[in-house]
Amino acid sequence: MNKEEIKDKIKKQLECDDDMAEVVFNRALKDNMIKVHLNWNFIIGLIIYSMVLLTGIWAVWRHIG
Repeated sequence: MNKEEIKDKIKKQLECDDDMAEVVFNRALKDNMIKVHLNWNFIIGLIIYSMVLLTGIWAVWRHIG
């Protein structure tokens, strides 16, 4: 879940406004109730995309040169 999804869930459960949900979210983050981690699917997809792009550039360069 991203930050906005968590804040929306907090707003639904506590029936509060955006500011209060932000306070609750920051407090939960501070108290380690919410863990922050990397989105590995996005990172791996970005690496694969860049490797395919670099391979294409390399192949064109080898073909021209």
